[in-house]
Amino acid sequence: MSVSDKAKHAVEDAKGKAKEATGKVTGNERMQAEGQADQDKAHAAHAADKAKDTVKNTGQEAKGKVREVAGAVTDDEGMEAKGKVEQLGARAKEHLNK
Repeated sequence: MSVSDKAKHAVEDAKGKAKEATGKVTGNERMQAEGQADQDKAHAAHAADKAKDTVKNTGQEAKGKVREVAGAVTDDEGMEAKGKVEQLGARAKEHLNK
């Protein structure tokens, strides 16, 4: 997930919180509910982006493992090292995704 996606979700969440708070202060239940719905929508979009990134990173890690094993089997140290680097990169991205 890009930084701009995270920022977009945070802005939508903040707008929803503001709308909900305004609805509470003014006694407008509809506005309050809309604010909560906006927040829920932002949280769902954030979760979907995180899931998409998790799948992408898992695939990249698997690809690296295949490359590492292929390098080990063919005695190609360069390929094996490349595979290890791909795996580490995928794990690092997944760690940042949390």
